[in-house]
Amino acid sequence: MGRKPTIIVVINRNLLNLGILILSLFFGWWLYHEPVIRTNLPLSPTISGKKIVIDAGHGGIDPGAKSDRGLLEKDINLDIALKLKRHLAMAGVSCVMIRETDQDFSNSNKDFTTKKRRDLSYRTRVANQSGAELYLSIHANSFSQSIYEGAQTFHEKSDSNSKYLAEAIQNQLVKRLKPNRRQAKVGDYRVLNDTKMPGVMIEVGFLSNPTEAKLLEDENYREKIAKAIFRGVVDYFREDRSYPSKEIETQ
Repeated sequence: MGRKPTIIVVINRNLLNLGILILSLFFGWWLYHEPVIRTNLPLSPTISGKKIVIDAGHGGIDPGAKSDRGLLEKDINLDIALKLKRHLAMAGVSCVMIRETDQDFSNSNKDFTTKKRRDLSYRTRVANQSGAELYLSIHANSFSQSIYEGAQTFHEKSDSNSKYLAEAIQNQLVKRLKPNRRQAKVGDYRVLNDTKMPGVMIEVGFLSNPTEAKLLEDENYREKIAKAIFRGVVDYFREDRSYPSKEIETQ
């Protein structure tokens, strides 16, 4: 039998280096263009385990403001509050809801002023007894002139944590609800003055402005508002802060 021929392969070093370079470039291109898989993990571990009060303003016999098209503030407030609860709960927050249905807390047959006073007393009492770190009151604005627009946050004058929270949420509202040039502002409201924890009132827009009122009718727009509030809360807790209780006057 004849001997099998021996095949000798000579590899040119330059060609080998060129091949490696081409493979490296291709692999780098593939990594760059590979879609990023996004997850729904909490944005910040610092928010998980917190307790937050969400207070949808008005309700029941008290409709709040009303748009020309019949949109009621109490309904807008509740819908955004429930959307906000969902975002916070997914991030590990325990939410204390003042109301989750169309109701008030007056429990009185007296005049509207008395009913309103009792309603507000109930809201602040529940908030103070909850042991929550934050209080978020959700409302919609209205004015006699229809030119005014924009979502805005309000905070109690003497509490620096409330001011920081209002600014954090306001920054997100401005960022996500353009155009909006409004800034966080001091507000003299009973629900802010009588609650012990840092808190803000969030006016989500003007029902007296036809354009903004129409936006507030859109569920997707209300979802944007809820997400802006949520992101603002996350930004607030990113700082290493202490949360001393506010000193309030007892009546």
